[in-house]
Amino acid sequence: MKLKPGYRLSALALATLVVSTASPAAEQNNKEPEESPVKVSIQGAEPSLEENLRAYLPSLRNLKCESPTERIERYVDAAQPKLTKGAEAMGYFTAKFDMTSARQNNCWNFNIVVEPGPTVTVAKSNIRITGEGAKSDDFKAIASEPPYTDHEVLVTQKYEDFKSSLTRAASRLGYFDAQFVEREIQVNLDSRQAVVNLHFDTGKRYQFGQVDVEQDVLDQKFLKRYLRVEAGEDYNSEDLLRQQRLLENSGYYSDVQISSNYQNTENNRVPVEIKALRNKRYAYTGKLAFASDDGFTIEGGMNARWVNRKGHKLDIALLYTQSGYLKTGFKYIVPLWEPEHEYAGIDVSWIKSKDSIDFAGIPLATYLDQRKLEFNYNRRTESDWQQTAFISFFEEKFRLVIDGDSIPDNTQLTLIGARVNKTKTTDPLYPEKGWRLSGEIKGAHKSVLSDETLLQARVDGKYLHSFENGSKAIARGAVGATWVENDSVMPKSLGFTTGGQDSVRGFDSNALGELDEYGEVTGGKNLIVTSLEYEHPMTEKISAAVFADAGSAFNDWKNYELHVGAGVGIRYKSPLGPVRLDLAIPKNDTKDLHFYFSLGPDL
Repeated sequence: MKLKPGYRLSALALATLVVSTASPAAEQNNKEPEESPVKVSIQGAEPSLEENLRAYLPSLRNLKCESPTERIERYVDAAQPKLTKGAEAMGYFTAKFDMTSARQNNCWNFNIVVEPGPTVTVAKSNIRITGEGAKSDDFKAIASEPPYTDHEVLVTQKYEDFKSSLTRAASRLGYFDAQFVEREIQVNLDSRQAVVNLHFDTGKRYQFGQVDVEQDVLDQKFLKRYLRVEAGEDYNSEDLLRQQRLLENSGYYSDVQISSNYQNTENNRVPVEIKALRNKRYAYTGKLAFASDDGFTIEGGMNARWVNRKGHKLDIALLYTQSGYLKTGFKYIVPLWEPEHEYAGIDVSWIKSKDSIDFAGIPLATYLDQRKLEFNYNRRTESDWQQTAFISFFEEKFRLVIDGDSIPDNTQLTLIGARVNKTKTTDPLYPEKGWRLSGEIKGAHKSVLSDETLLQARVDGKYLHSFENGSKAIARGAVGATWVENDSVMPKSLGFTTGGQDSVRGFDSNALGELDEYGEVTGGKNLIVTSLEYEHPMTEKISAAVFADAGSAFNDWKNYELHVGAGVGIRYKSPLGPVRLDLAIPKNDTKDLHFYFSLGPDL
């Protein structure tokens, strides 16, 4: 069966055609997935034209190998106008098609021979934007990039995209009466040139009308702090999206729906309705880890997403290690005037620990009891840096017991300082690339409710990079320094120590630091930690890792030694995050094997 070349309109001198355009991409996206065994071959068309002709062809999904000849003939008849339309969309207005069907290997096959002919180019583009929005930056930006340059091939998708950009901008900015006064493409087949005429009138811009919020968490006075859409402001759908995200990120609501109905406008004002469904009031977290030196570590917490109708929040945390370390406390958070960017907080913590060693045959035990009360102000910058200024009242009771004799050492400090941190990652649970950086500086003076005068600073960083083969490299480091007045004593709990799972693997937790006269590890004034790790995928969910860590806590920058540990590990991708199993040894004692287990994201 053979289809004769389709009849084409004869082009008289200076005759013009008004073209009705369509989007090939849109038609392709709307088609059902092709499951037919019937194949189509196209000859004589360059790749982009062939791709577009296939996109415009009628769907093959209803054709089977056993389809009757009559059904195949109907498909060929239906294909002709589609092919013509697909060619015109690519600038081929005199294309001819010879489509035949035949049975091969007991199934139907179509063959299309294309004579594309010359393309039509754009001689001139007459683009006009009028109305109230014509002078706005948004429409100026669109007009500055017309769909065609002079003598460019007439691919109508660009024309459709340009029109869509105008209508999307009008809809986003509240020009709901916008319309195309003129929209046509005139094609001269004799000269193979086209003229694009497009006149878009934006009309007037609408404003937000009354904003109604339906929710049952916050009092109206405090709800207003979370509202960024106000009656009388120019309409912008992006403002509505930001408003939705702000309410969702507050933690108070599990679902936020915002609707605006311009059909019910009064005086060009669009009413806005916000419906926010309350979230679960309490959330709980837990974490379990194991290290050969500390045993099991249990970490848990409770988050009260709101305490009262003012929107205050409460976080309670508990950390306990099998070795006898206990830390508990709570954070009380008060959202301020721009709660998405700033809040005030009260942090209360209590640390209690006990450690026992044998010093030259004499039993020795240390007891630490530390309490801290901190008031802080927190804000997040536009570049997503979290900044904190704080004042902290700190009390530490340290007791050393030697063969039954107790030696107390108590310290009281009022610390004033600041913290900054930022994490940038491609994914919060399984990032492929990213980094984390944090820093803190704090100090105390004897004249301000303190027993000692000191100044301390610390910077921590971590960087992750993934390669094309799925492997990844992780670099980590930390540096800290403390200045202490000559007649002041370094408080034990403010001294730096290192060693353990998150610092230098191959050593016991906090086992690296300055030693006192009894051989007990005390805090050093300065700190250096560095780590490099490489992971290589073994299966889709399991990776092998090798790593090397180095670090030290010491008093003198001119005299210190870096302790090195190295090891291997296994990583497993669980639904809750990476599960890590590590074995590590110190460089100087290869028989001292340490085991580590943890669960959580890399950044």
